[in-house]
Amino acid sequence: MAISPPSDIVMDVARAAEPADVEAARAALARRTGGASGTFSVDQTASVDAGSVLSSAAADKAEAANPAKKFQRFEAMVLTTFIQNMMPKDTEGVYGKGLAGDMWKSQLAEKVADVMAAHGGIGIAKSMLADHYMDGKRKVPVGPVGGGPEKAEIDQQTRLSTSMIEELERKAARSMTGDDTTIKTDISI
Repeated sequence: MAISPPSDIVMDVARAAEPADVEAARAALARRTGGASGTFSVDQTASVDAGSVLSSAAADKAEAANPAKKFQRFEAMVLTTFIQNMMPKDTEGVYGKGLAGDMWKSQLAEKVADVMAAHGGIGIAKSMLADHYMDGKRKVPVGPVGGGPEKAEIDQQTRLSTSMIEELERKAARSMTGDDTTIKTDISI
């Protein structure tokens, strides 16, 4: 069984180019580097100070605590999936083929989704931020509850809902089997 590894794009282009053009490109690169064909070195003027790293970390932490940003990122993730599925499938001429083409296509879908979500998207983030129910005149958020009376009430509602569903399942099973010998568990709720 033979395999054909992906080719090196840069070398393929260099092989396809005219030798005079390749030499001109090499000369231009040499001029830009000052003719030095030495080792790689880090520019000392481009160093990052600790203050900017800390302020960047603090900004990231503040953004992570913002629920609107979290829901916006979630909407962008959902939109990425939508956009990837809407993109044309036969695009090897545009993005390339194989894994590299799939990566380019995926990155394009991700960036388009990020921009869409930043400009309001399709309303997923807005809807999730607005999720709540009214208990009288009090707004109660839908989501995780730490404890206390709200958690006890939600647990009670969950148990009641579960028992109602189980009762409906039992009734449906009895009606499908036509068996009246099953244990009678009819409870009026």
